[in-house]
Amino acid sequence: MMLKPVSKQAEESQRKAKEVFEKNRQRELDLIKERAKADAIVAEKTSRLKALRLAKEAADRAELAAAPPVKKTRTTRAKSADAAVAGKTAPQSTKS
Repeated sequence: MMLKPVSKQAEESQRKAKEVFEKNRQRELDLIKERAKADAIVAEKTSRLKALRLAKEAADRAELAAAPPVKKTRTTRAKSADAAVAGKTAPQSTKS
């Protein structure tokens, strides 16, 4: 086996290193593209859901505006059930 001159070995090492570097670089670029694609999908879903929510809120507001106003009536509070029971069962004091 014949040994290669040092300059040929250096050139071959550089070529291999460049190949490895380019493979890694291409892999990183592919990952960046995939992330951008995934981010775009999430942004689209978010905007679609926001549009649906805003449309529902607008429909709810329109429904409330179209409904006749509800007349508020004043209600009287019932006496507390505890006070009524306590008044009936409490022993009456008798003074002799």
